[in-house]
Amino acid sequence: MQDLALPPATLLDALGAPQKGAYAGRIASAEFAGGRLGGWRKKAWRYAGVFRDDLAIGAAIADLGYLGLTFVYVAEGGRFYECAWKSPAAVGMRVGAADGTSVALAPGRMVTLATTRTGGVTVSLALTGIRAELDIEGGATPLTVVSDVGGIAGATGMTVKSAGLLTRGTLCVQGRNYTLDDARACLDFTQALFPRRTVWSWATAGGLADDGRAVGFNLARGVHDDALGRFSENALWLDGTPAALPAVSFTAAPGAAPWTIRSADGAVDLRFQPRGERAEDVSYLLLSSRYRQPFGTFSGQLRDARGRAVEVEGLPGVTEDHAALW
Repeated sequence: MQDLALPPATLLDALGAPQKGAYAGRIASAEFAGGRLGGWRKKAWRYAGVFRDDLAIGAAIADLGYLGLTFVYVAEGGRFYECAWKSPAAVGMRVGAADGTSVALAPGRMVTLATTRTGGVTVSLALTGIRAELDIEGGATPLTVVSDVGGIAGATGMTVKSAGLLTRGTLCVQGRNYTLDDARACLDFTQALFPRRTVWSWATAGGLADDGRAVGFNLARGVHDDALGRFSENALWLDGTPAALPAVSFTAAPGAAPWTIRSADGAVDLRFQPRGERAEDVSYLLLSSRYRQPFGTFSGQLRDARGRAVEVEGLPGVTEDHAALW
């Protein structure tokens, strides 16, 4: 298991090839041929998940070119509220750059995920029954991965992720008001030319470890795994600093049954207990998608490439099981 490298100054090298790898930090100039992932870009999304022991909030804006998808959900105790919509050709939806603003607009609906000057994100939600203004802290070092997506040469993609970020703000759901001053957030920005069939498993969470340190992690299989095993998008954040985690396998269970996420060397050994889930099956023209995003809590242990070890119990977050033909 190699640790994260420092990011290159540019996404492309002198010959115009993507500089593949996993990096601790942002790539200052994320330029593919044709602009900032402009004409080259086929699919892009931005996601923010905010978690507290009694709340889970998820918001995503996705531009698939021929279709735009937006969803927001709030899991509040045993209650679940969701607002989701689709837009042909992604009309009214825009996924900006990793350091920019993404927005989705429809009559009576507005979702904005905007990067701040300090590298944080402001989440603004104005939907029927759900309103929120959330400030996700900046300053933590993100993970950036550039890879052949799905191990297929030419299907190049980039993802920028962070986990365990302190979040403050206000939430109103169905007339009930919350002040969030101790929630934690996980962020995902992805742009890629995906292969026609893409399947992945994903997990992310943030909060406090058993010893009181701020902790977050990102674990995935099926998308940004290097074919030679040199890097992946698996990382552990302790007090805002990320380090690499090894490759993992997922045992995804149905319904409320627990999941397991483990590495062959035992450095990652987690049990995930779902409390509920957001699920959606989509069939639209050339697109079909089977999607589950359970939310719940993680317990177990993690040890990263620097030898930093941490134990967690009841750490809130989400998993994801997704198979797409797009």
